[in-house]
Amino acid sequence: MQLSFNLQFSDNLLIIDDTEICSELYPQINNIPDPEQELMNGIKWGCFSQLFTPAYWKVQYLMHNQKDGTIQYRLGENLLEEITACLLGGFGFKSELGTLAFDRLKNRGLIKEGSSHKKILNCLTEPFTFNSKEIHYRFPNQKSKFIYEFLNRKDLELIPRYNDIELRNWLLTVNGIGSKTASWITRNYLDSENVAIIDIHIFRACQIMGLFTKNFDIQKDYDKLEQIFLGFCRKLDVLPSKMDTLIWLQMKQSNRLILKGYY
Repeated sequence: MQLSFNLQFSDNLLIIDDTEICSELYPQINNIPDPEQELMNGIKWGCFSQLFTPAYWKVQYLMHNQKDGTIQYRLGENLLEEITACLLGGFGFKSELGTLAFDRLKNRGLIKEGSSHKKILNCLTEPFTFNSKEIHYRFPNQKSKFIYEFLNRKDLELIPRYNDIELRNWLLTVNGIGSKTASWITRNYLDSENVAIIDIHIFRACQIMGLFTKNFDIQKDYDKLEQIFLGFCRKLDVLPSKMDTLIWLQMKQSNRLILKGYY
């Protein structure tokens, strides 16, 4: 299912007019409140035909569910791989480079208990090829140390693997894992709806909606931002795991010109 858009630029956002929506969605679209109605904390629903309003994200969610209600979150085949994959990503790292590094470590059989620091470091230090260009992984010394320390912990058998909050709290004891990465791993591994992944793309989308003010710091205020986003999802009646994924994909792929007026 696809939408057909006629696009026009407003002062600082792209306006979508004459939207052709499949008939199956009409009843649900008609149930979206008036654009001037408050969603939460002074934030209005807005028009679903205007980019990045709460109503817009609600329609995107409905479209996704209409087409395919499943999203595969896991990056690894087991919890050790999931934690390693997420340790390789994070703030300031391109997701594509993190994937290349993870695949190399996995293919060389290094994502296991007791792995050698030297071998992990060598894997991350060797250049990678991406889009026919040679690139280097950022901070290989630091990341290899984090991964080595994690894979050599003595309590790996005690990881709470079935409770999302207990798992997230345990992950916060791992050197190199902060609130965002702990939530990321927990969401991926347990399909948790009690956590949210607030990265720069989600952060910007929520700033545009007015959910996050410009005074918030994405790292220092993470726990507060996470609770605001979870509350937003409850008000929209959407699953946080799907909503943050959909917002992340669209914000990552959006033309920078669309966001330029805001920033």
